[in-house]
Amino acid sequence: MHKLADQTPVIGATGVSLPYEVRVNPHLEVLHEECEIWARDMGMLRTAPSLSEGVWKPDRLRMIAVPELAAKIAPDAEAADFVLINHALVWIFAYDDYFTSAFKKHHDRKGGWEYARRLCTFIQPDPGHPIPEPADAVERGLADLWPRLAQGRSFSWRRDFSQAIHEFLTGAALELENICDDRVPDLIEFIGLRRRTFAGGTGACFAAMATGAEIPETLRETEVVTSLLDAFIDVMALGNEAVSYDMEINDEGEINNLMLVLRDIFGGGLDQAQKIATGLIEDRVRHFDHLVEVKLPQLAAEVRLSPSEIEQMRVWVRGAQSYLSGLYDWYDNTPRYGGNFHGA
Repeated sequence: MHKLADQTPVIGATGVSLPYEVRVNPHLEVLHEECEIWARDMGMLRTAPSLSEGVWKPDRLRMIAVPELAAKIAPDAEAADFVLINHALVWIFAYDDYFTSAFKKHHDRKGGWEYARRLCTFIQPDPGHPIPEPADAVERGLADLWPRLAQGRSFSWRRDFSQAIHEFLTGAALELENICDDRVPDLIEFIGLRRRTFAGGTGACFAAMATGAEIPETLRETEVVTSLLDAFIDVMALGNEAVSYDMEINDEGEINNLMLVLRDIFGGGLDQAQKIATGLIEDRVRHFDHLVEVKLPQLAAEVRLSPSEIEQMRVWVRGAQSYLSGLYDWYDNTPRYGGNFHGA
């Protein structure tokens, strides 16, 4: 077994302080009821114990605090996009929790891969791409969500979002491989896997939705922006590891957690692993800031970005910073990872 033996984690917060302001979307109140209505309409809320009849009991969905998460990561989003971001987050949690219950807990390697690959057919850059008839709540949710998300977005946005979801879907199956093999990934493998399983690429897309500003096409394939997005995703994803440890390891039987990876490398206990993880996150925050403050201005001068493109990049960066500060505030306050959050 790969648990940290004889330890009861007492981690209620990330221990990381980000240098960005936490702001809350003024439309938050409209989401509380609306969030549950959409989940119920998609069949995600259970009325019976069977997995085939939903993903969560209503009180478990409420404990995730999705509206609060949406309000904090997208403080500048207009009402319509704010609702869409909320639905997308509900769906991401639904897939994650359903895949864990249906496939990871049962070590169903074959079924997990088949399910992930089938779901990939539900989301393509072309929202008019034909899809199968949805067979469950998760499939129904994606089939309903994607055409609404994609409407009016640029091809680059649709491509990036659909790619991020494909990586998210198949990343869960790769985690399942490690669970079935009882194998904790090494650190380099884990970082790449976590970028996928966090649906990290959706963060850049949500920042664009919230601010109305996309990364200029001229910069998309540059090394600076690629590094910026990697750092952004790493800060997003790695903050989850300590706060989710108890739920993932002790409740779900997960094996793909940074605390376990660091224990295998350095030995020691949970406190040491958390300190190392905090250092990694802080390093990635500093790298993100260095790229924003030094490398992006240099790149803008080299490629002769127009004033409007410079402003577009500036606005997107502010949205990304708000995303990170809001996400960490949610990590520190959501009941999802609390000790009273067990079972469905």
